[in-house]
Amino acid sequence: MNNREVGMLKEYVIKRFKEVNMDYKTFQEECDETLTYVEQKRIYEEKLNELLPMVVPKRKKDADESARVRAEYDKQMKEQQEKEQAEIKKRLEDEIAKITKDSKELEVLYQMANDKISMVAKSKEVTGLLLYGESSLGKSYHVKKVLKEKGIKDYVFVSGHITPMKFYDKLYKAKDSLVIFDDVDILGNIIILNMIKAALNENSANVVEYHTTKKMDIPSSFVFSGRVIILLNDIPKKNEHLKAVESRLLKHHLKFSREETITIISSIAHKKEIEGTTIEDRIMIANWIKDNTSIATENLNIRLYLQAIEFYKYDKTKWKELTKSQIKTDGYMELVVQNVSDDDWVERTGLSIKSKQRLRAKMGLTRKYGSIGQLDTKNICEVEN
Repeated sequence: MNNREVGMLKEYVIKRFKEVNMDYKTFQEECDETLTYVEQKRIYEEKLNELLPMVVPKRKKDADESARVRAEYDKQMKEQQEKEQAEIKKRLEDEIAKITKDSKELEVLYQMANDKISMVAKSKEVTGLLLYGESSLGKSYHVKKVLKEKGIKDYVFVSGHITPMKFYDKLYKAKDSLVIFDDVDILGNIIILNMIKAALNENSANVVEYHTTKKMDIPSSFVFSGRVIILLNDIPKKNEHLKAVESRLLKHHLKFSREETITIISSIAHKKEIEGTTIEDRIMIANWIKDNTSIATENLNIRLYLQAIEFYKYDKTKWKELTKSQIKTDGYMELVVQNVSDDDWVERTGLSIKSKQRLRAKMGLTRKYGSIGQLDTKNICEVEN
């Protein structure tokens, strides 16, 4: 026998012992390497059959019950995680709502988004809005704020995980008004996307259908004459079904340049009181965020600043280290920010110099070599990671 076959025999013995929850190290039978693999395995089988108790196969009923229990456990865990995430999101939205009330700078940056929300809320001609942008920007807060300002009370707000049947039910109940889907996982479900397309179809009577063997208390089809607002953190670039939905909606990408984000954070530091901190603390943390991030930072936002505040309150000696662990940096963009030479770029990334030049352009940096040059803040927000 070769070493591989000896190893296979050992694995076989271990497997047999594990099946009966016994320690395989108690097995003293020597392996005779002069025998063939088949011969030695037959000897092991005879010894193990004498030594170990018989393994009783699980009945199908037992296996089905085990699978049911596991599925129920997984369902409960998922629901618990979704509940915790929803609570965290609500707390963050509440914080952003408080910040926005005192931040004229932030309101100016939201003006375009607010105008489009208002158009959907008031106009029967505009059927919907797709508002997207990274989390922690207060999308749902601003939708609710605009609706309140416009006196719109007839709307349905839906968030979290949703099934096609539940989606159909929500759409039906808001068939003559406004339905807002906030960070609902609708992009990966073709049934839901088809229902949205039907609801917003300009070339038909907007008939939405849903057929199921389960009993429903509502019709299996209806005419949708309402409006839709969809709030998402991001839009997949390669989703043909979503593109068909996008063409039927107003679209707005909520994004801030680095300069704008730093301005917002500075405004918060100066104007918003946060329990457990002084204005000096908050300004110091805001300046640290500014100095320790760059246009290569992927998650420079209000949430990062608020996290830094919480870390500072937790431990004033470790808060910088803890905050650094939260900062996400695009490696390629960071090399551009560091202004590495062309040779270093090729060696460290395996990419061409043209790739570096294209990335510089997307980042809004001048093409001059040597110093990084001036930032074009209008283009920074167009960077695609």
